[in-house]
Amino acid sequence: MLGNEEGKRKTPPKWPDKFLGWFCHEDHLEILRGDVYELYEEHIETMPKWKADLLFILNILGLCRPFVFKRKSQNSIHIAMFRNYFKVTYRNFIKQKVYSMLNISGLAIGLACAILIFIYISDELSYDKFHSKSDRIYRVLEKFESEGVGEHSASLPFPTGPALKNDFGRQVEHAVRFFNFQSPSLALANKAADKGFNESSIFFADSTFFDVFDFELIEGDKETALDDPNSILITRSMAKKYFVDDDPMGKTLEFQGDQNLMITGILEDSPKNAHFQFDFIVSFSSLKASFGGSYPTSWYWNPCWTYIVLEENTKPSDLLGQFPDFVQKYFPDFVKDDIELQLQPVEDIHLTSKLDYEIAANSDMKNVYIFGMVAVFVLIIAAINFIYLSTARANKRAKEVGVRKALGSAKSQLINQFIFESILLTFTSLLIGVFIVILILPGFNALTEKTVPISILLEPLFLFNLIGAGLIIGLLSGFYPAFVLSSFKTVSVLKGGHLKINGMNFRRILVTAQFSISIMLIIGTFIVLKQLDFLQSKDAGFDDENIVMVPVIQSPMGQHYENFKIAALQSPHISSMTAVEEIVGAKYQVGNYLFEGMEESKPFPRFNVRHDFVSTMNIPLAAGRAYDQTIQTDDSLALIVNETLVHSMGWDTPQEAVGKRFNFRGELKGRIVGVVEDYNFASKHYPIAPLVITLNTRPRAFNLFIKYVAIKIDGTQTKTAIADLERAWVSVLPDRPFDFFFLDDRINDSYKSEMKLSDITVIFSTLAILVACLGLFGLATFSVEQRTKEIGVRKVLGINTSQIMLLLSREFMVLIGIAFLIAIPLAYYSLNEWLNDFAFRIDIQIWPFILAGAMTFFISAITVAFHALKASYINPTETLKSE
Repeated sequence: MLGNEEGKRKTPPKWPDKFLGWFCHEDHLEILRGDVYELYEEHIETMPKWKADLLFILNILGLCRPFVFKRKSQNSIHIAMFRNYFKVTYRNFIKQKVYSMLNISGLAIGLACAILIFIYISDELSYDKFHSKSDRIYRVLEKFESEGVGEHSASLPFPTGPALKNDFGRQVEHAVRFFNFQSPSLALANKAADKGFNESSIFFADSTFFDVFDFELIEGDKETALDDPNSILITRSMAKKYFVDDDPMGKTLEFQGDQNLMITGILEDSPKNAHFQFDFIVSFSSLKASFGGSYPTSWYWNPCWTYIVLEENTKPSDLLGQFPDFVQKYFPDFVKDDIELQLQPVEDIHLTSKLDYEIAANSDMKNVYIFGMVAVFVLIIAAINFIYLSTARANKRAKEVGVRKALGSAKSQLINQFIFESILLTFTSLLIGVFIVILILPGFNALTEKTVPISILLEPLFLFNLIGAGLIIGLLSGFYPAFVLSSFKTVSVLKGGHLKINGMNFRRILVTAQFSISIMLIIGTFIVLKQLDFLQSKDAGFDDENIVMVPVIQSPMGQHYENFKIAALQSPHISSMTAVEEIVGAKYQVGNYLFEGMEESKPFPRFNVRHDFVSTMNIPLAAGRAYDQTIQTDDSLALIVNETLVHSMGWDTPQEAVGKRFNFRGELKGRIVGVVEDYNFASKHYPIAPLVITLNTRPRAFNLFIKYVAIKIDGTQTKTAIADLERAWVSVLPDRPFDFFFLDDRINDSYKSEMKLSDITVIFSTLAILVACLGLFGLATFSVEQRTKEIGVRKVLGINTSQIMLLLSREFMVLIGIAFLIAIPLAYYSLNEWLNDFAFRIDIQIWPFILAGAMTFFISAITVAFHALKASYINPTETLKSE
């Protein structure tokens, strides 16, 4: 024991010795280790152990000098190796400028396209995920249908939100309702500054607004800002608009000309990746003033968007299972068997929701998939370019490979070098691609209606993905060329004989795949454009051109409508006027009707109108008559329906439908007086359903059931007609801002998703073709260089220019022909699947396929012909001499 203790006392600490072994070169290790141990033994005899240990450590640290580092030599080798790789890459770049530029530019364009689409998709997928409780926030939906007719609504009756919180308190943490009269705009005014505007983003919200959502309040108290009636929160932008540099806190805005709202908070502008945008949030209790001092108690009218936050660990299915009893408990008898409540995750709304009465139009998950596929296609085309251009130039680097092998380079070293070159060129392309993105991102934002900042390119996740993508593409693109180039036999290369490069068939496959994808993209672009044109131009069954829509809901127009109409029709440029509940051709409401022959009422799409609706919209009558102003009972005892309703009721002809009795919620009884021909009262995404057109002449209807005045104007005198209309407006409502839009513009908004899809596919398909042609250009260049001697011999034998062009282009044309045949069935199947989602769709015709093939042949022929023509001017004397 004592011997061991003594030995341990004389032993230095182990870790400095291990450290010495790690950094010291093997050639010096034993000598240096012996020296420091010898010194330690001397020190341990003359001083305390701790002091000897310390000196031992210092002596080892003192050896950390360049000449003893074993890493030094390895690092030097690595540095020298990479320096050599850089030199070789640079020399090859200079020596083969055309190939190198084609490689880099093609890949840069492909990467720029992929980055832009990645940015777009990332933004689409980020909607509403910024809320801290987004995984627990759900919108409650109402499916109100009978026999396939009715509505699938994003909104609910007024009492639903509080009732859900009351009945399911253990599962529902918070509930909040939004309401905006489902009006396109509402009037606000800063009377003190004499500023008044029609605003489209005013919402009334419960005081639990901030308990559910994480929108930022710059000034004010989230706990109390929406507690009191007549409180309003405004965004930073609106504060600037109404108060410029003044502090708006505590000041008032006049709502609809008769209600003062005090500003109790300033909100940051709503994030663009929220599924609804707001400029003003008004306390929900302010609504009582509009409904006689209390909230509407109806469980039938459903104008409120209702969101709930589920308690932690509560599954949506727990609540869904209890909804049927909830419906039976509260909803009226005549509809409760047709009602189903559902839950929709807030994160899913933007991309998957296509409901009636959405707050705003949403995007489509299918577009995300399509854009993703386009990005992948463009990247594949660019990567294919890189692969076959690299392998094609293998002959030019054969001697380099042979010499390196003769000097002892292992195959693995050659592979490393070529993969290094591939990655280096890929990252060069990546940098250029990012630069292209920076240049065009503002234009791309304008095209896609997004506000993605350039700073997104600096976000860690984005950089990580970008670098990862560069490495993957570089490795994949360089892997095959590296093995092809490194597989040359040294003897054959140094003899200077002709090298047969394996992989010619593989290059042909790549070219064929590349052009198959390009042709599919072109065909897809034609079909998408044709479908969009079909949706926008197909006769909807009514006139939507030169129809001016004036929002009038929640205005005094109800008392002044007839005077306004008389004043407006005095203009020679205004021919007709009516008033409607919703935007014709885009929206509708639902009402329960019981027609003769039915046992129970069921929901039907419904449209409140004023007189002259049929004539103003130029909807043909199939039978009966339109509403007549001289018949006083039309607003209560008469109804107009469409042809589809007639067919759904089993009546043989429209004429038979005229005179049939109806009952509306047991309150009104009357007869059908007219049948209109079918028209698209909703967007053409949906089939035409049964429709009831009801006359509503009550002035109070302008509070909820009549939202617009629709005016037919002279299309050749638009400005004059609008000016006359505004004068008529001012004559009856001088204190209310005049606002209007054209019906066809608003209907076209229904097809925004398709418009974006067509714009983006046109741009990226064009770029895909460009990238493919860059590759073809490079390959044709290589082909001409390879066949220089052959062309020289053939010219001596008398071949002419056209024959040379045919000789050089024949193989490419065959490959493109095969690509065309492959693309046809793939494009047909995928596009047919896409079109099947439209109620109104085009038939796939043959001309987009022929045109896409012809375009590809033509562009490819021009690309190859350039080189063929150049080859025809080869001087055979010079060629044969050099060979």
